[in-house]
Amino acid sequence: MLRNFSVLTPESLKETLYVINNLNVSFKFLSGGTDVLVRLKDNPGYADVLVDISRLSELSKIEEHKNTYVIGSGVKHEAMLSYAPFVEKYAGLIDAVSAIGSPQIRALASIGGNIANASPAGDSIPALMSYNAEIELRSHDSNRIVKLEDLFTGPGKTVLNKNEIITQVILPKSEGYKSGWKRLGQRRGMAISKVSAAVNLSFIKHPNGSRKLTDIKIALGAVAPKVIRAYETERFMLEEQNVTASMLKRACAIIEKEASPITDVRSNALYRSKMCGVLLCDIVNRLVFNA
Repeated sequence: MLRNFSVLTPESLKETLYVINNLNVSFKFLSGGTDVLVRLKDNPGYADVLVDISRLSELSKIEEHKNTYVIGSGVKHEAMLSYAPFVEKYAGLIDAVSAIGSPQIRALASIGGNIANASPAGDSIPALMSYNAEIELRSHDSNRIVKLEDLFTGPGKTVLNKNEIITQVILPKSEGYKSGWKRLGQRRGMAISKVSAAVNLSFIKHPNGSRKLTDIKIALGAVAPKVIRAYETERFMLEEQNVTASMLKRACAIIEKEASPITDVRSNALYRSKMCGVLLCDIVNRLVFNA
């Protein structure tokens, strides 16, 4: 059973920052509640106070700027799925967000909550990372921007200070790029990923039919203590440039070594490593040759 705990409901972001700067007990943010309430039920000592940020308008907007889209940390997954520019230009992000939970969960859960959980299997994180997304962290007396890949230090751990909150996800515009995301799980829906991969790339198609990569970014989920970028594989593929079966075979061998998965109840380490290569080849083939 849930034990007694307090709920604070600040009416603005400014008030929220003041509150968390002065709390001397353990607290968690309450946005959609799809994760925190479950954890409170399983672990009554999870938090003494819930800070309800679900109604803060400052965190609930998606805004388009000259070179970026800025997603408030309180934006629900369902809102992202219905935002036309994402549907048109960010297929990998749409693929990933569509796989999170059920329609009911996506209507409640926020993008900031999915990121703050810092799960190595968090589905939105590899997709966002493949776009070089950044995160804004705010406190009562400071704000800072960190690259998404630098936010995480381990399973469930981030660089956030106690008095900081994720306020925005900053998504660079991705003109001329194609992206994709894919995962493997026990079943298609409502399952934690065994392994996931996100790819964001650009290429030139020559008259002779060859495809030459001009840029590629790859992120992997559930195969390391945190979501990772596959930098070695990216460098190899950009050096080779021409996308061929031989090049992809060698890239798969490299990405298998970049992963450092564990064996657990959901899968084993060898399978996860091998599937990194399978997912990479599948996504690249789809983006480059089925475009």
